[in-house]
Amino acid sequence: MEATTYQEVQGLSRMTVGELREKHLDVFGEETHSYHKEVLRKRIAWRLQALAEGDLSERALPLPPRPGSGKYLWAGLLGMGIR
Repeated sequence: MEATTYQEVQGLSRMTVGELREKHLDVFGEETHSYHKEVLRKRIAWRLQALAEGDLSERALPLPPRPGSGKYLWAGLLGMGIR
C-alpha cells in the first residue's frame, strides 16, 4: 500500500460518524444508510485501497447463488429460513 493511501486509511479511525458519512459520499458518489462507525470505516478503507491498487479480479469476486439451490442470503432476513 502506498504511503498516502495508508495515511488516509489510518485517518479514518479519527473521524466522527458524520465525517465518515461525508467521506463515503466523496468516495462512492452516493449517500449511505449506515451510521455504524466501524462499518463505514472498513467500507471506505476497502474502497480507497481498491481505487489506489485496483479492484478485485473477476475470478476473486463472489459468485451469486444458483437459482433453485434454495440458499439465498435474503431468505433469513425475510423470515423464511433456509432449508
